[in-house]
Amino acid sequence: MTELSSGLQIDESVLEQTRESREGLQWWWDEFNQSDATEGPPPSIAPSSTPISQAAFDLIVEFEVTSKQAYVQKYRRPTWPQGASGVTIGIGYDVGYATRSELWADWKGAIPDSMIQALEPALGISGGAAKSLPASLGNSVDVAWEPAITVHRDRVMPKWVALVERSLPNTGDIGPDGLGALVSLTYNRGASFTKDGDRYAEMRAIKQHMSTLAFSRVPGDLRGMKRLWPALRGLQIRREREAALFENGLNAVS
Repeated sequence: MTELSSGLQIDESVLEQTRESREGLQWWWDEFNQSDATEGPPPSIAPSSTPISQAAFDLIVEFEVTSKQAYVQKYRRPTWPQGASGVTIGIGYDVGYATRSELWADWKGAIPDSMIQALEPALGISGGAAKSLPASLGNSVDVAWEPAITVHRDRVMPKWVALVERSLPNTGDIGPDGLGALVSLTYNRGASFTKDGDRYAEMRAIKQHMSTLAFSRVPGDLRGMKRLWPALRGLQIRREREAALFENGLNAVS
């Protein structure tokens, strides 16, 4: 059982259920990786040097692997989080949504080359087709906590920060907590701030409120998304945590 800063508690089984959703990674794949999965170029977005807060980083890590202890016990070898996921290593790094060049760029020097090579057959494979792959990789891929958290901090997050900065205006005015809350949201749902349909109503509202400097309305947009997952308590809690973090960011910069 994980104690959350909001006073809520979330069971590991609830966290695992939320990891089945790869909406953000699917968005990234559709947006940037239109070429062949094994030979395509890295995503066409330069990483950002803008920091997010430690609280925001920890929130993202928590919802991907719970904690260092849980990671060492359950996630250091390849897994399949079910749903639309592919083979996943590190802090929610889904090999099924990576290109060959991206995989090598992100993990070269962090883990042995032999491990990266072993992961190549999992590139571009997601959903049920990826279910049996972790068993075949378990003896050859073992990612310790230190390289996992380093790659997530230094390689993965800067790309998602850049995506948020590119997708939303005035991100420099909301502080590292506020920015981190939006990075967490985007990592989970993609930068779907202009998509049509009722499912993305709150995402569009966030962009509008960021554009008009109506920052105080963004937490309400985040909480409003809870309607989308009536049976997924983990995602409801994640949106609440992001809303509270955004509010903390506004208080710090006001």
